[in-house]
Amino acid sequence: MPRSEPPPSRRVVSPGTVFVRVALALLVTATTGAALLEFRELFPSSRLNAAEIALLVVFPVLIAWLAANFWIAALGAASLLRRRIAERGGPPPGDAETVGRRLVVLMPIYNEDTDRVFAGLRAMVRSLDAEARLAGFHLFVLSDTRDPVLGRREELACSDLIRAVGGESRIFYRRRARNTGRKAGNIQDFCERWGGHYDYMLVLDADSLMDGATVLRMADRMDADPRLGLLQTWPRSVRARSLFGRLQQFATSVQGQPIAEGLAVLMGDTCTYWGHNAMIRVRAFAASCGLPVLPGSPPIGGEILSHDFVEAALLVADGWKVKIMSDRAGSFEEPPPSLIASAVRDRRWAQGNLQHLQLVAAQGLAGMSRYHFLMGVMAYLASPIWLLFLVLGTVQILWAADVLHAFDVLRPIPFVIPRSADLRILIGLPLILLLLPRAFGMALILADRDLRRGHGGVLCLTVGTLLEIVVTTLVAPVMMLLHSRFVAEILAGRSSGWGPQRRDGDGEPFGQVLRVHAVHTLVGIAAALAVAFVSLEALAWLAPIVVGLTLAVPVSWLSGRESAGQWLHRLGLFRVPEEADPPAVVAAVDRELGEGAWAAAPVCEEAARLAG
Repeated sequence: MPRSEPPPSRRVVSPGTVFVRVALALLVTATTGAALLEFRELFPSSRLNAAEIALLVVFPVLIAWLAANFWIAALGAASLLRRRIAERGGPPPGDAETVGRRLVVLMPIYNEDTDRVFAGLRAMVRSLDAEARLAGFHLFVLSDTRDPVLGRREELACSDLIRAVGGESRIFYRRRARNTGRKAGNIQDFCERWGGHYDYMLVLDADSLMDGATVLRMADRMDADPRLGLLQTWPRSVRARSLFGRLQQFATSVQGQPIAEGLAVLMGDTCTYWGHNAMIRVRAFAASCGLPVLPGSPPIGGEILSHDFVEAALLVADGWKVKIMSDRAGSFEEPPPSLIASAVRDRRWAQGNLQHLQLVAAQGLAGMSRYHFLMGVMAYLASPIWLLFLVLGTVQILWAADVLHAFDVLRPIPFVIPRSADLRILIGLPLILLLLPRAFGMALILADRDLRRGHGGVLCLTVGTLLEIVVTTLVAPVMMLLHSRFVAEILAGRSSGWGPQRRDGDGEPFGQVLRVHAVHTLVGIAAALAVAFVSLEALAWLAPIVVGLTLAVPVSWLSGRESAGQWLHRLGLFRVPEEADPPAVVAAVDRELGEGAWAAAPVCEEAARLAG
């Protein structure tokens, strides 16, 4: 197939996409404005004190952040419903041309679990080989592993893979002597050495899984649109065994698709890249995605850590399309197994996202690329802003109760419970903006018989969602303090470095959990005692925060236990369709590792049958 010319540098935004963006901006503005007007009514005095002025500045920032995510999920849910009605006839057939010889699969690894990586690759290679039109694809294992013993294990595992799947002359292992640029540098090095032999590269992570049918569908979409530079899938979480992993897996399955679809509709041809489970046009990437070295020293300057957002922005800046495929296709990943493992990953992501502040005003970028940079930054800045809001709110309450003026500080001061109108704006609106995206996802699942059964039926889906809300509420204040600490460390000049991720295991030792969360527990106990001294009514309003902090150690320890996840599985909770009917490529990994699926959950089987 002849290779197409590069696209024009001029970006053309369709009228429909412009309408969606304007409508979303108006909805977010209206939501934030209405909330701010009502919030202002909480301060009847015309002369505001410093805390009140600060609250009036911070509050709209938080509401705008919540409102943007809410309206994106609402947009996605509406689009998915419309697509379901329009696509009842099934997807159109693909081109009959063989695409495999123009495709290369890239697996960058760095000090990973060798058995898991190559079990996943064996499953994937066999799934891709089952598609006749993918015949001849190549696979490169691109290792940045520093440990020579582990590197030797990778070499032997790759040799076993080649023998097992007949991969001579099309499966290759390369271990770099110097890991310059980390994963981004690894892929750049591949493009410079061997990229010219291929049209498309499928970029994976160590825990990625994709089936042949999905990869073929992506290649057909790339062939059909010569200006499509990158096609990002929505990876669904699978193979979780701990309580925390299963909770993340369930939440992604319920809420993830409306958000991914909302981003796809809002951003149009200027979507983003999540660094894996994506197909990229090699020439476009090689020509457009050379990463700059940011001015200054790490952590804000230096090499870019969160390279994927930047690479997508550079493709769009050069006129290439970047799209998201939000279907429930055969694209999978594995969630972190515990709260601490998730926090370790977030530390590196926080540093990478904060680096993007230097790129927001860079010349030539599309407006939606700048918007996505800002949303990524807010994913971590939101925590210290929430913390500031809580501190300011507490100061204002104490000021209003005259605690700050009292000389007899040992005498409890009566707390005036806010009026119902006050609670509506202080508590009701944020809760609605946070919880309704879950309702959108649940509604879409309940309307689909197969998805409803796959999540355990109406009863188990509902109970699972309520339990997920409870656990997330307990974890939220801990993550708020962790993210606030991450931001403070980064601004203070402390870099995260580059370490391997922990992707499995039965949680952390209790001593390590205690060391990580001791300060959170102390903060929770101190806050509870201080607020209770002022008023038990005040403590009731702050209960979700102080309870979450006080219970940080047991909740974090329990979240990483596989036994807790297995117990919930037996009850039929946090179930996802990939457990009830495992995709072939996922089941193949379990067979390769000798890990059979857990026994079917008995408690909700009858409810699932009735729901069907």
